[in-house]
Amino acid sequence: MRRFFAEIDGKRVKISGDENNHLRNVLRLSVGESVVAFNGDGKDYHAKILSVGKAESIAEVEKVELCPGLPKHDLVLCAGAVKREKLELIIQKSVELGCKKLVFFESEFSTMKLKDEKLSRYEKIILSASKQCERADLMSLKFLSFEAAVNEFSKASVRLFANEREGEEFDFSKLKSAQSIAILVGCEGGFSPKEKQKILSVKPENISLGNRILRAETAAIVLAGIASTLSGN
Repeated sequence: MRRFFAEIDGKRVKISGDENNHLRNVLRLSVGESVVAFNGDGKDYHAKILSVGKAESIAEVEKVELCPGLPKHDLVLCAGAVKREKLELIIQKSVELGCKKLVFFESEFSTMKLKDEKLSRYEKIILSASKQCERADLMSLKFLSFEAAVNEFSKASVRLFANEREGEEFDFSKLKSAQSIAILVGCEGGFSPKEKQKILSVKPENISLGNRILRAETAAIVLAGIASTLSGN
């Protein structure tokens, strides 16, 4: 994969740290070979390597284009905190599915305590997933309180609340014309009655994903996939 997160200044591309190690020691690229660099601004910088060093490698930009893998709409996923392994899976798949923002929150039945988590750990997963799926932007990740997450959820024009056992049928074709979509999914234990009342107060689409109860991470990934596909994201 000749795609690297880099510092870009005009036509100068500087690749350092883990990215340079991958270029130099894993891919063993050399002077004159072509790479694609990105810095999170949504553009692909096609460049040719000028030098390869132990600390950093330098390349020169030859062509700049808007990244074709950029999400076209605002897709926000708000997910209840789950165990770390599942948390990491949701992060990875949210990047691949074109989420602009991912919000994790603690609710009454959460067993995962986000206050002990470091964003830097998960930013590496976002970067790796962005390279793999060829996105040139970096998905935003936030750890919020339940109340703040519901407020974030309420801002979208279409709001999908996955309400297990109480959700209703929803015409997903409505997503085809949606410009901003927010999804709210709970943790393994779901939501308390008080929390459900708070969510329903922002007038979301109270939806069901069928008669089978899905795991929290499955529901999050499935809904993000449906929303991204049907909205043309």
